[in-house]
Amino acid sequence: RSGTAIMVHFIRDIVKAHTTLGLRTVARDFLKEIRVGYRHYVSLKQAKQFSQRNDLKLHLACGANVKAGWVNIDVWSAKADLRLDLRETFPFASGSVSIVYSEHFFEHLEYPGEALNFLRESWRVLSPGGIFSIGVPDCEQSVTAYVTRNEAYYEHERNHWHPHPD
Repeated sequence: RSGTAIMVHFIRDIVKAHTTLGLRTVARDFLKEIRVGYRHYVSLKQAKQFSQRNDLKLHLACGANVKAGWVNIDVWSAKADLRLDLRETFPFASGSVSIVYSEHFFEHLEYPGEALNFLRESWRVLSPGGIFSIGVPDCEQSVTAYVTRNEAYYEHERNHWHPHPD
């Protein structure tokens, strides 16, 4: 191993020996959020190129699947046009988007805060008569829970997919 690799391994061993799993998890999540925030900030500046357009098609959480003629957005994909945090306000004018499309993303948002903000922002940027299309697994359960404001459903999902260590 190189000297740098040995030093990194040594530091990891010390941190692991002197901290709890909970603290390491929080630290890892915090560093992840810093990366997300930085990417979002940089992309906000890049998004200004779309500020005068009124015919945008947004492909949200696109991953590596970019669509020609669309604004492909994914905080983790280097192939995306913008690396925005979709939990935040969208940097597009109200009514400037003809299509908002996403699949296998909505179910990862925390309810109610992140999910409701995502839906509000999608609605805000859509032009009158615009199309909102999302694909989620078990869509009927999620949509029914949303419409009936079934917080217990989302609490169960949160605990199942994002369990907190005891």
